[in-house]
Amino acid sequence: MTDAKSVSAELVTSGTEILLGDIVDTNAAWIAQQLREIGVNLFYKTTVGDNEPRLRGVLELALSRSDVVLVTGGLGPTADDITRDAIANATGCPLERHPDIEDNLRERFARWGYQRMSENNLRQAQIPEAATVLENPVGTAPGFIAYDRRSGRGGRVIAMPGVPREMKRMMSDLVLPFLQDLTGGVGVIRRRILRTVGIGESSLDAELGHLMDSTNPTMGLAAHLGQADVRIAARAASAEEAEGLLDQMEGKVRAVIGSYIYSTTPEETVESVLARLLQKADAHVALVETLSGGAIAERMKSGFDSEDSLRILEADQETTSLRQLLDRPPASDVARELALQLREERNVSHGLAVITSGRPDETFHSNQGGETWIGCAGPDRTEVARFPFGGADRLTNAWVGNRAMDILRRILLDLEV
Repeated sequence: MTDAKSVSAELVTSGTEILLGDIVDTNAAWIAQQLREIGVNLFYKTTVGDNEPRLRGVLELALSRSDVVLVTGGLGPTADDITRDAIANATGCPLERHPDIEDNLRERFARWGYQRMSENNLRQAQIPEAATVLENPVGTAPGFIAYDRRSGRGGRVIAMPGVPREMKRMMSDLVLPFLQDLTGGVGVIRRRILRTVGIGESSLDAELGHLMDSTNPTMGLAAHLGQADVRIAARAASAEEAEGLLDQMEGKVRAVIGSYIYSTTPEETVESVLARLLQKADAHVALVETLSGGAIAERMKSGFDSEDSLRILEADQETTSLRQLLDRPPASDVARELALQLREERNVSHGLAVITSGRPDETFHSNQGGETWIGCAGPDRTEVARFPFGGADRLTNAWVGNRAMDILRRILLDLEV
């Protein structure tokens, strides 16, 4: 088996319209995915406006630390298309006119019916000295691979158009094969996402810090509203080897925080997993929540193909005994009794009560006297948990909803709460 050579890369996007947010940079995400598939390590992404000194500075820094710098944008014919000049200055390779490119441009414009091509289009025929030209069959601006003469590191700058259709064609046909040659023709990066619930990012960091120093696989955390992901990436000569490395690291992570992991499917939600567990167990849950405006019910409904497994207690369905409990201040015994009564009165397998105190108009997650009690009663066990935050803001609703659904998930899976 041929050994995979480690190649470090970074991505530079040129364009003031992207820097200022007028255009969303979809190119960067697509290129990153392609690099991952062939085992090229992408360590940095930079967006810089149409300013030659600033772009040159970015390129010089990139060449000082990376093997390959991929640049998109700024190869057109207008005065603000300064990528060629910046690359020439950063690499120490002056621009030179390529007659073949010039002839191709004139031929193409004539084929399109133009009697005369404006002279500014000839800027696209200027390429850094000794660079390899990358043909552009779907546009006018060719790309190129320039070789760094200034830093002495032997780096390369690969310039591609910013138009997505042109960039993707050039990347697929010419750039990816070139990069695969640099890696030895083999190599792949695979990643895995472990989605967690019921544990915050700082707690995950404290529990998994001893694994964060691993260089292959690498591991990091990504926080979302009310929950966090553990992301693992492995680089190897083959997909099978990379998956094996991921399996080993996942095993180490699960040994520490296994009960908090609810899915390894990217973007899968707690509510969709919970719906699947309820349906598999032929279980039904009745829910009552206070102060959150039905936020938990809406999330849980979104996870079900039908609402057969979910019974939401509406205000007009409250019995006298339930109303009396709901009128009492949140406490452990109130949450427990509510969950048990929900289960009995609604004739379901599980009762879930979420009672929260605090100001209903709060817009910030805080614990200014607020708290939440969650009670969950199943056929064989009843659990109650307190959380020291309340209110009705978006973050509190997300945290409370996640904790409530996690407790029900743990009961269904017979895990410790």
